Amino acid sequence: MRSLVQLHDAPWRWKVGLQAGLAVGLLVGLFTLAGHQNLGLQAALGSFTALYGAGFSRPDRARLLPLVAAGLLLAAALGVVCAGNEWLTSACLILVSGLASVLVLGFRLGPPGPLMFVLVAAVSGHIAAPAALGGAAQPGLRLLALLASGAALAYLVVVAPLALPGRSRSPAVGLGVLFPRFLLDAGARAVALRVVAAVLLDSLISQPLGAHRTYWVIIATMAVLQSSQSRRLTSIRAVHRVAGTLLGIGVFEVLLLARPAGIWLVGLLMLLQGITEMVVARNYALALLFITPMALMNSTAGHATETLVQVTVQGRILDSLLGAGIAMGVFWLGEGVLYLRAAKNR
Repeated sequence: MRSLVQLHDAPWRWKVGLQAGLAVGLLVGLFTLAGHQNLGLQAALGSFTALYGAGFSRPDRARLLPLVAAGLLLAAALGVVCAGNEWLTSACLILVSGLASVLVLGFRLGPPGPLMFVLVAAVSGHIAAPAALGGAAQPGLRLLALLASGAALAYLVVVAPLALPGRSRSPAVGLGVLFPRFLLDAGARAVALRVVAAVLLDSLISQPLGAHRTYWVIIATMAVLQSSQSRRLTSIRAVHRVAGTLLGIGVFEVLLLARPAGIWLVGLLMLLQGITEMVVARNYALALLFITPMALMNSTAGHATETLVQVTVQGRILDSLLGAGIAMGVFWLGEGVLYLRAAKNR
């Protein structure tokens, strides 16, 4: 529990936070000024492109981020294609979680890990799904075009300083040096297997257990499992996920008193995204103070009735608890299997 109030020995990621905030703010702001804020919020899925490769030089990121954007677009396309059927959607999320985990861990892409690819697939499926399945029934092709535009703007935000004259820049190392080969070692395989097993279990039991949105359960599960195979760190991650979400809901309720809308909502989302990326390496629970209200504002933007807000908040609490619980169950089951295997080989 002490970890909840401790800061890791990591830098404050000011630059990444600024880039992430601008990528979201400029995009949603432009659509808001054009009178289509809801489309801007959809396009913002592409802004996750700016979160990857934060530790690399800008020239190297200029080469890496188009590949990330292509991966996000592919994940979204799979989510859209499978959106008409619940079982297909579940199969899609299992497939994306497996592929993203194997590739991201095998090439050691780094934070934010495979999570964003699964999030994009899940949210895209929800947006494109028919109303009968609880979706938003929005055109899938339009969503993909919006996501691509969001990724393009995020890319420009990151690489724009390269065009400034007289600006010193870090030399490019090259993607061949940064990612010399694909290597999925035993630790990475264990993490990937746990992620896929947990997503499969999420898909099977979330709705029978009363989950509000299955993909919220999946995201909570992946957030706990994707970062480490360490017992201590995984347990800390689960505690942070639950505690940070509960506190973040309190922040959301306070912010909601101001009834943010229009450009005010854009500025708030921009600020929340920027602060999240600035603090996430220092304390995950602290980051969730800002991630949670941002997610809830996205979910209720434009139709934040008291009933909808209450249902959404309750759903977020249940889904986070369920996701963290499933993650820990799968993790410790895996630990038990490894222990029995080791004992048998003695």
